[in-house]
Amino acid sequence: MPAEVSVLIPTHNRADFLPETIDAILSQTYPPTEVIVIDDGSTDNTSEVMANPHPKVTYRRIANSRVCVARNLAVSLSKSPFLAFCDDDDLWKVDKLERQMGLHLQVPELEYSFTNYSIVMNGVWAKATKFDQAPAGYFDGSKQVFEGGMVNPVPFYQKLLRFQPIFPSTVLLTRALFDRIGGFYNELGTIIPEDWEFALRCVLNSSQVGYLTDPVVGIRKHANNISGNNLRTTLGEIEILKFIQIHHAMDESSKALVLSEMARRRILASFDAFEDGNFAVCKELLGAVPASQLTPKLWIKLLTASSPPFFAKQIHRVLMGV
Repeated sequence: MPAEVSVLIPTHNRADFLPETIDAILSQTYPPTEVIVIDDGSTDNTSEVMANPHPKVTYRRIANSRVCVARNLAVSLSKSPFLAFCDDDDLWKVDKLERQMGLHLQVPELEYSFTNYSIVMNGVWAKATKFDQAPAGYFDGSKQVFEGGMVNPVPFYQKLLRFQPIFPSTVLLTRALFDRIGGFYNELGTIIPEDWEFALRCVLNSSQVGYLTDPVVGIRKHANNISGNNLRTTLGEIEILKFIQIHHAMDESSKALVLSEMARRRILASFDAFEDGNFAVCKELLGAVPASQLTPKLWIKLLTASSPPFFAKQIHRVLMGV
C-alpha cells in the first residue's frame, strides 16, 4: 500500500487562485490521501468557493492568525505520515508527488525533500528555474537516486544560509521530522520569509536532504503577491537571521556565517532603502554593518542618510541622477 500524504494549504483572500491550486493537487498521479485547507480569516468569497469541497478536501475557517498558525493547524488536523505544503496560489505538475515520494520510498531514511520550481505568469511557465540561480558547487556531493531525483548527504545548513532555493510549495517531509522540530514558530508569522527559518531547522535536524532537479512546481506571480517587495523581503531575512542566532543550536562556523550573511543582507537592503529615499532605514542598516565592510560608496550613502533631511534629499537627487 502506497505511503499516505496529506497536502496542507493555508489561504487568505485567494479565492481567484485557490480552485486551480486544489485541482492541480487532486489531479496528481500519486493521489494525496487528503487536502487540508485553512482559511486564515479571508474577507473575499473564499468561503463561498469552498462551500462544497471535494470529498478529500477538509476546509476550516479561522480568525486571521497568520500563516504559521494556519500551517500548524493544518498539520494537527491531518493524518498521514508524510506532509506536503502548498501555497494557495501555486501549481503542481501532475507527477510532482509521484516523483518526490519516489525519493522517500527509495531512500526510506530520507525525511525532508524539496523540488525545483519556475515562475508562472498569466498561465505561462518560465523556462528559467530557481536552481539556475544557485551558486557554483551548491549541490556538490549529491547522489542520483533516479533521473532528476537526488539525495545530498552533505550538511546543508550553511548552504541554505547563503542561498535559499526552497519554497513552501516544493516541500515534502515526514510527520516525524515535523513533530521533532516543533513545527512552525507562530511568532514569525508576520515576517517574510518565515518559511526560511523552518527550512533551516529542517535541514539542521536532517542527516540528508532530497530534491528534484525538474521544476515540477509553479510559483504564480501576480499583483497580490506579498513577497514581491525586495526591501521588505530582505529586511525580513535579517530578522530571521537575528532569530536563528538566538534559537538555533549551531556550531561556531555557522554562527560566524550568520553574522556575515546579516551584514551582506543589510548592505543589499541599504541600496533599496536609499533608492526609495528611506534614509532612516538606510542609516539603521549601514550603521549596523562593521566599518571594515563599508566601501566608499556605502560611506557616502551612510553620510547622506545621516544628514539633515533637506541636505539628504539634495544629495540623493544628485547621486540618483534625478
